[in-house]
Amino acid sequence: MGKADSVAPQRVTIFPLSPAVLAGIGALQIAIALAFLSPHLIAAPLVVFLVLCLLAPFFPQARFFMPVITSGTKGKNAVALTFDDGPSPETTPLLLGLLKKYNVPATHFVIGNKMQEHPDLVRMMLAQGHTLANHTMNHDVFIMLKPAKKLGQEIEQCQNVMAAFGVQPLMFRPPVGIVSPRLWRELLIRGMHCVIFSLRARDMGNRKVAGIARRILGKVRDGDIIILHDRALKTKDLVGPWLKEVEQVITGIQAKGLRIIPLADLIERPIMAGVQDSSVHGPIAAFYDGIAGSYDQEQDAGVIARLRRTERAAVIKRLSSFVRQPDRVLEIGAGTGRYTLELARLAKEVVAVDVSDRMLQILRGKAQRAHLNNISFVRGDIQDIPVDHRFSHICAFSSLEYVPDLAALLKNLSGQLEPGGLFYCTTAHRTFFRFWAQIGNAMRQGVWLHARGRRQIRTALMQAGLTPLVIESQGTMSVLNAGVLLEILAKKEGAGYST
Repeated sequence: MGKADSVAPQRVTIFPLSPAVLAGIGALQIAIALAFLSPHLIAAPLVVFLVLCLLAPFFPQARFFMPVITSGTKGKNAVALTFDDGPSPETTPLLLGLLKKYNVPATHFVIGNKMQEHPDLVRMMLAQGHTLANHTMNHDVFIMLKPAKKLGQEIEQCQNVMAAFGVQPLMFRPPVGIVSPRLWRELLIRGMHCVIFSLRARDMGNRKVAGIARRILGKVRDGDIIILHDRALKTKDLVGPWLKEVEQVITGIQAKGLRIIPLADLIERPIMAGVQDSSVHGPIAAFYDGIAGSYDQEQDAGVIARLRRTERAAVIKRLSSFVRQPDRVLEIGAGTGRYTLELARLAKEVVAVDVSDRMLQILRGKAQRAHLNNISFVRGDIQDIPVDHRFSHICAFSSLEYVPDLAALLKNLSGQLEPGGLFYCTTAHRTFFRFWAQIGNAMRQGVWLHARGRRQIRTALMQAGLTPLVIESQGTMSVLNAGVLLEILAKKEGAGYST
């Protein structure tokens, strides 16, 4: 795989909709209204919006421009150590020795050009079990003021340097912790998250060594992401005092009864992956890897729980009507297996495909506990499914919304169906209520989910050589009887199954 391939964006509709965008639209609307009511106040909402935009880069935890990770999960009685700006021959070997002495893991937000200068230090970090994350190629403190193309180059060049060491960072920390409206898109297309911090020593990048431990230990709390620096000091005689301060941070945290754990464990998201996995690390994988641990609880809470119960009742009833023991079923977008286990009980074999490795890990655990050994787990993009077999049936539940070109996907899937085989799915129905859900998703995930109408679905099925049997709405949420989901059943021509 070449370097260009390593950051190829997943084929989805990137749509980063931040609170800043909505605030800008709101400010403009208020200004227009004031033009009729109080013309002398027209500029007021626009000035407020401008001030917010000027302040927001320095307060990323407000998430005005984009989602950021600022702390870890509380309740673990633990914190994570992170070090910026390395590697450095003056400090990194000493730091790694100290971390090894106390058996402490760390995440290093490294600079690309320093990695090129000191590859042996990078290999030492990895050999010791630490994780690496992206801190740009050149650590330009003004990078967030520059065009998106330049920002993207800084991130991508650093990724490419890291690829030479066999790793693909999934986390990014901007220089000096400043974000911009352009950053989210550049991270989305690379399947990355932005990690800031919740506690810092205010060491000015190792320019202010005295008091590092005191400033950290006076405020450290469960769930903190602590930022320190791994870079050359002003004079060599400061190296010893700096190392002593870092040691006091480690021992002081432990004395408080807090554990120092890997950042990945604290935030429950992977920090890096192997280069060979880069083809499926797009925005969808990054999002679902991040929420995998809480996904089932989220689906069983609030309004969405009622919708899922309605969907499940319809799906289970339909599956039991046509899935038989000899069947081989492909499920795309399997997730944590809301329907996979039921399919496995009905069919001879199920191939479960999902883009999220963490989702599949959870599904694998469920299958083991249920003593189901007829499920194959495949990690891959649903638009380019890495299997080359024919299937009795193909199923997809609330996953086709990510696909911009549904007709092309269905045509590909039709080729994997046996004659007479059935395609069965649920997907978003284009309604007024669904539109607002799409807005919410764009703000949370940065991806636009595609909702479709009955006619559009029917046309796409027929273009793929599939005969529509059922296109029904599910999950009614209004007096207009407009279900937010469509249940779809279609058949490939040929002798086969009756429903």
